[in-house]
Order: sequence, then C-alpha cells, then structure tokens
Amino acid sequence: MANLSATVHALLHALATPLTVLMSASDILHNRTPDSIKQPVCRVHDLSHQFGREVVELRACLGERIDLQSPVNTAAQIRQLAAKWQRYEAQISGLIDEIEHANVQMPEPLLDKILHQNLPNGLSELRQALSQLAVIQPEDLTLS
Repeated sequence: MANLSATVHALLHALATPLTVLMSASDILHNRTPDSIKQPVCRVHDLSHQFGREVVELRACLGERIDLQSPVNTAAQIRQLAAKWQRYEAQISGLIDEIEHANVQMPEPLLDKILHQNLPNGLSELRQALSQLAVIQPEDLTLS
C-alpha cells in the first residue's frame, strides 16, 4: 500500500500549502498591524499554526494514525479529519472576514498585499483542499 501512502501524503501536502500561506502571512503581520485588527490577526496566527502542527504531526506518523491497508478505511478517516479541520477553517474565515471589514490600509504596500490578498487567498485554497478531503472516496485514493 505504498501507493496509498504516497497519495495520502500528496493530499496532506495540498492542505499544508495554504496553511503555509496563512502561517507565513500571519507571522509577518503579527506585530505590525494596528490595534483595530491586532486580535484577529493574532488569532489567525495561533489557529493556523495549531492546524499546521496537526497536519505535520499526522504526516510524520501517518501509518500509525491512518489505516493505510484499506482505501475504504483511509477515505473514511480522511473525511473525519476534514470534518474536524473544517472547524479551524470556519474560525479562520470569521477572523479574516473581521479583518477585511475593518478596512485597514497598511502603510507599506507589501504588508497591505499580505493582509488583503495573501490571507484571503490562503483561506480560499484551504477551503478548496478541505472540500476535496471532505468528500474523498476510496477510488480517489487508488487513482495515483
């Protein structure tokens, strides 16, 4: 089932990519934002890092946490994880909405771009990756 393991690793990598965007953006913004959005930016930072750690830990001990002997069991476990992880996405989404509604313009163009493009784009990609995981079927895991 090495192929199944590689497929699951690829799926988790697709999830890690937008998380990296969210973590990096929130790292850069963490101490550079005005008080009006400091709290939601710090929360995005904390949540994205916590979520990222969970994904990294899962990838590090994949065979211990996911049944890689059966595509049926693997798909069911991935769907369960996706349902759990969608709570992170919902919280991060609410925070990014709060940040966007504050209409803050950052004095540096790069920071403004990170705030208004990177965070929303990272969230959008995260949603897409989680949506794919939420409906994964055994046959999706055996195509690679």
